[in-house]
Amino acid sequence: MLRNHRPSVALAGTALAFAVGATGCAGVTTTSQPTAAATPAQVGTSCDKYGKIKLTVGMSEAGEAIANGFKDQVKSFQAANPDVTIDLQIKDWASSASTIKLVMSGNNPPDVMQGNSGWAINGALWKAGLLLNLDPYAQAFGWNEKFPESALTVNKFSPDGKELGEGNLVALPPAIQYVGVFYNKAVLKKIGITDPATLDDKTAFLQALDKAKAAGVTPVMLGDSEKWPALHNLSLFNGWYVAPEAINNWVYNKAGSTYDDEGHLKASTDMRTWMEKGYFNSDALATSFTDATNRFGKGEAAFFITGSWALGDIGKALGDDAGFMLFPAGDTGKHAAVGGYSLPFSISAKSKYPDCAAAFIDYVTAGEEAVAAQIAAGRPSATKAGAQAKIDDPLLKQMVDEYGRLTTENGLFTWEDWPTPTMLTFQGSEAQRLLSGATSPKEYNQAVQKNWDDYMKTRS
Repeated sequence: MLRNHRPSVALAGTALAFAVGATGCAGVTTTSQPTAAATPAQVGTSCDKYGKIKLTVGMSEAGEAIANGFKDQVKSFQAANPDVTIDLQIKDWASSASTIKLVMSGNNPPDVMQGNSGWAINGALWKAGLLLNLDPYAQAFGWNEKFPESALTVNKFSPDGKELGEGNLVALPPAIQYVGVFYNKAVLKKIGITDPATLDDKTAFLQALDKAKAAGVTPVMLGDSEKWPALHNLSLFNGWYVAPEAINNWVYNKAGSTYDDEGHLKASTDMRTWMEKGYFNSDALATSFTDATNRFGKGEAAFFITGSWALGDIGKALGDDAGFMLFPAGDTGKHAAVGGYSLPFSISAKSKYPDCAAAFIDYVTAGEEAVAAQIAAGRPSATKAGAQAKIDDPLLKQMVDEYGRLTTENGLFTWEDWPTPTMLTFQGSEAQRLLSGATSPKEYNQAVQKNWDDYMKTRS
């Protein structure tokens, strides 16, 4: 959705700087032993050889705008391939994440499935031999040239399933996304803030939250009933006190890394304090992400801290009143944020139509239409071509400009639910206990680190 057409701007200089990352997800586990990579002996780049077929596709990204845009891509693909009928199965992310391993290990899994990078989803599926090795298709379709190296590296696993970031390509992402702060200009004006640019540091931002609260306005909308949005908020607190490099070392299982240190303790304490002070809505733990998005779009809060995947829906709801900014800089004066690439698409190792599945993935991620489709949904394409894409939408331009500032400051770090197969579900539940007061910030950090330590023992 493009609104308020203004002079176009290019993404040059930003997409090529995209750091490794993908959106958070609910965890799944597997007890399967590593299996040999399922690799097609010969590959093609079309659906032609199969005749009339039905291709099943699973999709689970958050946001109505993204889902509707994907439906349009499906229709376009079918029009270009009249012998192919797409059976599109869309689930909300929480439902998909809780069932994906069961679905993919069944007798008739989707040919194409949107999973997630890291150990919890794609790592488990790859280790169980349920995903196809996409290296031959990467060569056939030219994905190695179409995508920046980071977009591919983050979706690779070693053949034995023990290493992340190297080995075989198992998935391909359609877009980039990161977590920042949406704001409602009209609400800010009501509480005396006419220039959101003045909120770019921690002190000023906290003062704005106090102004909102004093005016009877919810400062920050949060919907964490699915037990993942709060983690994105907490990651930004971590960015105030912990260097992005240190966070990435922990995510990528570098020996000696820890979550149980002074910086993380300050962040967890901030998270709990915000809940106690009423900076978050009181029903945050019982509110869904969708409901939180809708409520923010109706003007019920001054700010909404979430991923750029919500941009299309918020822009539609608020129009010119929608704004986007980086999470304010902490004491270092530099910005930090969690993010990277969107949920990637994989091919089932059991698919009877792998060439067609690969052609579909190419169409929705790397094809000429894909760049425009992502921009229409409110986010840039993950491809190199996306770096040259022109945009008219002012809110999307704002998000892209902020992303450029973030990468210039080397402030992007990857999703903290990645380092173990169970981290997301465990950390998501513990974060709710932290917010409710059932556990202390110190206990929370120690529990998260124990999950990490226990997994490291199984790797050694």
